[in-house]
Amino acid sequence: MKISTSIHASAGQEYAQQDRGNQSRIFAICRAVQDSYGVPYDMCMVTCLSAINSAVRGKVVIRVNDDWIEPANAFFVLCAESGTGKSPVNAFFKEPMLTFQQQWNESHSGEILQNKARALGNKKRIRALERQIEKQKDQAQFDKIVAEISALQRMSQVSALRTHGLEIFVDDITNKSLLEVMAQQGGRVAVMEAEASLFRHFVNAKPLSPIVDTLLKAFSGEPVQLKRSGEDMLVIEQPSLAMNVMVQPAVLEELGRNKAIIGRGLFGRILFYVCNPQPKYRGLAQIQSDLKAEYAETIHAILDHVESSKGRIVLSMDSEAFLEWNCFVRSFEGLHKGVGDAGEVIWEWCGKTAKHVLHLAAFIHMFESKGRWETIDRKSMSLAIQCAREFYNALLHALEIIFPESGVKLANKMLQCWVPIFELPFTARDVQRTFGVEMARTANQAIDWLFRRGLILPFQEPAQSGKVGRKHSQQYLVVRDAWFAVRNNLRNP
Repeated sequence: MKISTSIHASAGQEYAQQDRGNQSRIFAICRAVQDSYGVPYDMCMVTCLSAINSAVRGKVVIRVNDDWIEPANAFFVLCAESGTGKSPVNAFFKEPMLTFQQQWNESHSGEILQNKARALGNKKRIRALERQIEKQKDQAQFDKIVAEISALQRMSQVSALRTHGLEIFVDDITNKSLLEVMAQQGGRVAVMEAEASLFRHFVNAKPLSPIVDTLLKAFSGEPVQLKRSGEDMLVIEQPSLAMNVMVQPAVLEELGRNKAIIGRGLFGRILFYVCNPQPKYRGLAQIQSDLKAEYAETIHAILDHVESSKGRIVLSMDSEAFLEWNCFVRSFEGLHKGVGDAGEVIWEWCGKTAKHVLHLAAFIHMFESKGRWETIDRKSMSLAIQCAREFYNALLHALEIIFPESGVKLANKMLQCWVPIFELPFTARDVQRTFGVEMARTANQAIDWLFRRGLILPFQEPAQSGKVGRKHSQQYLVVRDAWFAVRNNLRNP
């Protein structure tokens, strides 16, 4: 994914930056899909990362140190208008996984049937033993029955994965059904759709909705429990949901209107990307057969390694990759916390930058390494950091869609006129009084919009020893050169 100061580079700039990834397999495949379907390159790149995320589904982890082992799992939300080619691109990158799933289930059908019969027999035996234990008075016999029940329960837990076929994907599903499918699949499942799908449950979530808690825990692998009256407790020790969806701008606008979910932390876990349509005709180029085969073989190799591994696959970083990752993460540490809903989301997202880069590095490394999976090298980390920069830029674009409303209008109104408060440090309250704004949230949105464009900067008062009383509101100063440059562009487009 290309690095640029703006969110969307022109086609000329895009092709001029080919050198930054012309040695990567991901770049070659995404470029071929772009030329064939006539879609933006970034749409192909995000969808390819989504496919790797779906194949891994949190079973790959990165060891940062003895106390930090990070599951490689991500939430990708790509926003694009209808008719921009979301469905065919999603279908191309998803197809090899559906083929692998079918082949895996066919080759393991006998084992699955045997384990189902064994699990059913174990359940019947446990019930019979439970009936015996109620009447048992001999302590030695009682202990023997308890030990047998415990052994049968452990055996059932070990063979639980083998009693169901491989089901990589789910679509539009309730919270209870999602947890049941995850339990059947060892806690790991993916969503990869060209529509809002499961994401719409989050968009329309009510206060304290269980689906939001499930998504939060399934991102980081925290244990999930489900207990319904008359049913056994369902426990998933290491849940992982790889969420990869494509939505239209209207869905993001709807997301911003749901105040029940703002501030619950899920926004900061999402890697948003916004794609503009590309003026190309589709089908002018055909994807080379060798690139198609290489992509399918790579995805199949990742899936085979993931599904055949009994435990989690642990990756490490070499010294150069660790140093580059650490330097990049530190560059976000001093970021000023913005105001308003958008500022809160940016703060949350930047707080998880270290995780985002690790996840991206793991995906890229699994795809590029050709089976040498143990150690993430500097090349994979550099590509991951480039992607993270683009996702950060895209986040700012997505937030303008999620939280537009009157804040942007007020910011433009402020740019059009120069008032006395701009000569001195001012606060959101000053903006409210000067421009007759009733809602503090609107003033905060306008200030956040101006701050993210470098038109104002936070002003820090010198510390005064012994000062008591209420803390003052954050003050800002206008960056005059940048302010008047943007103002002149608005007046003389």
